[in-house]
Amino acid sequence: MKENIQVQIGNESIIRQRNFFAGCLALAVGSCFLLSGKLASTSEKILMVPGISKEMIIDGDKVSQNYLEETALLFISALLDLTPTTIDAKKEIILKYASKRSPESLKSLQDYFAQASNNLKKFQLSTFFAPKKLYVDSKTLEVIAEGLLSTTFGKRGFEEREVKYKLSFDYVAGHLQLKEFNELKKVLEKQEKEGENE
Repeated sequence: MKENIQVQIGNESIIRQRNFFAGCLALAVGSCFLLSGKLASTSEKILMVPGISKEMIIDGDKVSQNYLEETALLFISALLDLTPTTIDAKKEIILKYASKRSPESLKSLQDYFAQASNNLKKFQLSTFFAPKKLYVDSKTLEVIAEGLLSTTFGKRGFEEREVKYKLSFDYVAGHLQLKEFNELKKVLEKQEKEGENE
């Protein structure tokens, strides 16, 4: 009789423990579903904000010269400070903040990264741009960056050259998006060839 009572008490204890753990498991599964639903319905925007070292003003659709300058430096660093291991991440960042208003401009940026990626990986190159002067036009949202582009060829070579790049932006929903990025020397050469063909 005592043995039956002890077995019954032991079974009840095991059943209570099982029910407790089953309840905890059900609570954990329910929490996971609620959290998944919350994450799926949440939309998050990440803005690429330049480092603020000077006064920056955005008034309506007008952007201050300092804001344009700092944004250009941020973008030009992602466009020209490249290695074979960082180019894919930088491409994603730039294309995420590229203007979608002009399909030609977006394709131009994609082509730039495709060519740069091919050269960097094929020849084990790395590039670094040191800006010297920035010419900012806040009315047209254009910046010309003049500086020194250093290129390292694996462990064997090093080259430096003076370059000028033009960046133009679109002002969309309160922030700047990259519309165009070109080396000015190449743009001038292209215009001269088009002039000769006519």
